[in-house]
Amino acid sequence: MHPLVKEILFTKEQIDTRTAELGKEISEFYQTQDVKDNTVILIGLLKGCVPFMANFLNHFTYECQTEFMVVSSYLGGLKTSGEPKINLDLNLSIKGKTILIVEDIVDSGLTLTYVKQYLEFKGAKDVRIVSLLDKPEGRKTSLNPNWYGFTVQKQFLIGYGLDYEERLRNLPYVAICDTSKLDDWKW
Repeated sequence: MHPLVKEILFTKEQIDTRTAELGKEISEFYQTQDVKDNTVILIGLLKGCVPFMANFLNHFTYECQTEFMVVSSYLGGLKTSGEPKINLDLNLSIKGKTILIVEDIVDSGLTLTYVKQYLEFKGAKDVRIVSLLDKPEGRKTSLNPNWYGFTVQKQFLIGYGLDYEERLRNLPYVAICDTSKLDDWKW
């Protein structure tokens, strides 16, 4: 266990099991929908989505394309600017398309609200969200994910895509960060 980990919330095995359930459930959902070209466009929000999206793709059996966006609202560390900014946009038209945003965590909901509205403005027919984690206590908008793996409390989390200053994303589990150690931590 990494020294900055206070407690492991979800092990790799728990995440794998829940991700498989989500993949099956969401694949079955899209079988019942009117999807243009029978293809869902999965849009991962970099960088945090990478481990979850890679795992999810192994279990999502509906025809799909994968795309990525970089949308930032964090200033680094624990602080958010509250103002999302698109740093990397899509390279394809989404007009009339069915979109599934893949995210690591829904916290304030500000970034996802911005992205969802942006995709709808670009002509997406349907925009839904799957997130590994949902943190409803932190919500500042009415947006909620359509599907999520686990509900978490208002704590600073690391691992499985979640970072502290771009580090610790590679931990194979989701954990509570021991923030009391951060000021003295030597990278």
